[in-house]
Amino acid sequence: MIFPPRYPEYAELHPARWRRWWIALPVILFLAAMATMLLWPEGKPTRTLSFWFWSLVCPLIVWLVAVALRWLVWLQSVSNRETHREEIASSVRAWWRHRSRMLPVEAVMLVTPVGDKEADHQALLSPPFPVVPVTVDDPQGNVLLHCPKVLGLGGRESRANLLARYLARLVLTRLRESSETRPVQVFCWLGDEQSLSAFSLVLESDGIRLPEDVVQLQSAAELDKVIDAMPDDDQALLLCAGFGEAKPSAEYTASEAGFAWLCGHQAEALMTRSEILQPDAGETAAQLTEQLSRYAGLRGVPEGMLAADSSSMDALLPSGWSAVDYVLMPWLGHAGPVTPFVMQSLAALSALQGQSCGWTATLMESQFITGVCVPRGNLPH
Repeated sequence: MIFPPRYPEYAELHPARWRRWWIALPVILFLAAMATMLLWPEGKPTRTLSFWFWSLVCPLIVWLVAVALRWLVWLQSVSNRETHREEIASSVRAWWRHRSRMLPVEAVMLVTPVGDKEADHQALLSPPFPVVPVTVDDPQGNVLLHCPKVLGLGGRESRANLLARYLARLVLTRLRESSETRPVQVFCWLGDEQSLSAFSLVLESDGIRLPEDVVQLQSAAELDKVIDAMPDDDQALLLCAGFGEAKPSAEYTASEAGFAWLCGHQAEALMTRSEILQPDAGETAAQLTEQLSRYAGLRGVPEGMLAADSSSMDALLPSGWSAVDYVLMPWLGHAGPVTPFVMQSLAALSALQGQSCGWTATLMESQFITGVCVPRGNLPH
């Protein structure tokens, strides 16, 4: 997890011990009187203002000046401490403002083993759930899930390109249906260069110009890059898309999936930054959910909670955020780095329908990534 910054406390202030100062006053007066009498010129009268000034008034003034200086040092120390604390509080507030920045999602497109329509994936958000997709076995006996719309028989690369082109056509359809005129100012991509080229060519062939500088994503841990890249221009869009597939394994059902988000300031759903829980480092699920709740402005648990697999669900369960009935591995399988993005997409679909929704997935061994999507009306804007 990324925790708020911690600063050292201001050095402990030692208050003045005024009792000692009062004890010192008669001692100073006695010593001053003795010194004055010893140094006073012989034969010169002592009953004069000059004698009493040097024996009594002068040491009293010195004592008062010393007390005043000590008091000023104390006041300055207190002022410095308060300034230090205010600076720390300001820095922490700025950190929370930055971490609480959200990604405004206007539309979500998904291609998974469940299907490619919004209704196909809305069915995963509440019972009754759809029929579990049919799996196939590879020559090594590993169980696989494929997207039914992508039936290419070529090698791994060609299948990735087919899905990327299909995903791009979904984006084009969405842009045409909404008669979108806003340009795509920022483009983020999860996947290899070949699938990126296939995706871009489909959009550019229809006149949709994508930025030359692509924000390349390697995993869901880099979602912060997407949020921070969101343009401030109300008349601009951010497009985040990607494709992923998992290597076949006997430990899980390998699958494939693609996602695309159209993000703009007219969005009705907001996506928080995600946090990575590392139990081996002593982090707790309660710390994670408390921080995510502050990001999202939640006063309780989200209305919905989705888990990609049982491991991530078990890691989050002690916090009270339960996805026991919404473990989606049988329907979505394990699609590699794109799996958390698919979970985020489903949570965003829930937020677009007016319900807050949390999600969680396994990022790597002993690390779990979690986030929240909320309807825009959940926060002041």
